[in-house]
Amino acid sequence: MKADFSFINGKIYTMETKGDFVEAFSVYDRKFTACGTTDEILEDPGKKVIDLGGAIIVPGMIDAHQHTLYHAKNLQTVDLSNTASWEEAKKILKEKADMMPYGSWIHAAGFDHQKWRVPELPLKEDLDEISTRHPIVIDRYCLHVHVVNSKVLDIVGIKKGYIPHIENTIGFDESDEPNGIIWDSGIAPVLKFMPDPLEDYEIKKQAVYDVLTDMNKYGITGVHPVQGKIVDSYEYLGLYQDLDKEGRLTVRMYVSFDELPPFGMKTGFGNNMVKYGFYKIYSDGNLGSRSAAMLEPFSDRPDMKGVLNYSQDEITAMCQEAYDKDLQIGIHAIGDKGLDIVLKAIEKVYYKNPKNDPRFRLIHAFITNEDLIMRIKRLPVIIDMQPCFLSTNVTWAEDRLGPERIKYAFPWRRMVDEGIILTASSDLPVEHYNPFWGIYAIVARKNLEGFPKEGWYPNQRVTTYEALEMYTKNAAYASFEEDIKGTIKTGKLADFVVLDRDPFDTDIDSLKDIKVRRTYLGGRLVYSSDN
Repeated sequence: MKADFSFINGKIYTMETKGDFVEAFSVYDRKFTACGTTDEILEDPGKKVIDLGGAIIVPGMIDAHQHTLYHAKNLQTVDLSNTASWEEAKKILKEKADMMPYGSWIHAAGFDHQKWRVPELPLKEDLDEISTRHPIVIDRYCLHVHVVNSKVLDIVGIKKGYIPHIENTIGFDESDEPNGIIWDSGIAPVLKFMPDPLEDYEIKKQAVYDVLTDMNKYGITGVHPVQGKIVDSYEYLGLYQDLDKEGRLTVRMYVSFDELPPFGMKTGFGNNMVKYGFYKIYSDGNLGSRSAAMLEPFSDRPDMKGVLNYSQDEITAMCQEAYDKDLQIGIHAIGDKGLDIVLKAIEKVYYKNPKNDPRFRLIHAFITNEDLIMRIKRLPVIIDMQPCFLSTNVTWAEDRLGPERIKYAFPWRRMVDEGIILTASSDLPVEHYNPFWGIYAIVARKNLEGFPKEGWYPNQRVTTYEALEMYTKNAAYASFEEDIKGTIKTGKLADFVVLDRDPFDTDIDSLKDIKVRRTYLGGRLVYSSDN
């Protein structure tokens, strides 16, 4: 057997252990067949030898939690992500309304009112000033809070006396009239009336392909897409399978759903390109919209404690059913109360019947306390966290949580020291998928503008190696794939990335500036900066 390719004269960080590197490797049939020195590889070189000229290589990056198809659809909406005020957003929406026929829906997304000069959510009256002849829906970038105009409320039938399926998911004014603000699952009735810009299957498939190939530019070779029906964030296993059959899938997919699979399908069903993942449960909302479920009220809104999507009994029952079906379970929990009820559910089902290696996944787990951290430590749990949430929230999170709770927010150093396994991800479209922005956020604990100068609670920083683990070997472990990817080792899939500099010899503030030169999936070049 002669290797297809040999790559020589590089500095190749295997990520097997800290500091471990080799100079060269060979690839055959999409896998690494030998790793070692350049001289060792050249003793039996591949059919083609590629001289790396001292280039830096790391394993392919894995984004362990995102909403891939929703992002593809989001690209079809009006973009409000760069607005610095409601006035700017309103101008963009007015220009769009002036172009659209009466009655056509206007859907905008990406705004973050916390970054606006006046950090307040607009109301239905504000959207009515844009148009009452168009149904208008705007989504905060987090997908957990939305604002609609009166036209939408009329179409859906949300009016005085309306009772949402989940309590506290529809906003009302002092007269008990809906004010246009909708949280989390409260948006579900609206979604039934909204047109799908990617309704055509081929257009949908092409939109996803475009997103995935763009991810290759940032060194991403693996993604864990997650469905969230409550915000119209669907995923389709067959779509990725079709791209794979066409030879156009350039990222390995571990696809998860917030509904139980039919036909007794198990976690891991599929091949090395597309696999069925975990069963997703949403316990609460998020911090920016104040819908994260809290044990005590928010410090900046003493009248609010967030939203629970399910009762304790309901979440426990959902966990039990999935656990009995031998499915991996992933649960969204941001607030400390949301996290508490999730841990109670996992503790009940696991301690009653401790199965071998279930690898529960806690998604986000941002607001903790001493008790919650120690309970996590005792369970077979992985934390899927989103480092760039820190970058986005750093300017206002302490006001929201207060000086005591904030000490247990984003406690990544503490979790690593306790032996808890963390993965890193974007939660796309919430944050961008550039993993080096994420690594910077974990290591520097700053936003992209460099604030705060000394880092936000710098005692919670992790090392560059630990951050890179979260995007490689830890992410592979989270999907039960540590034996086939996540590090550079003989026998594993040849997914790797060529960088423009050494991340372990780069100052902290420059980590965010690292660029990808080339990305390989199974030894096949899927991105080159030369093109």
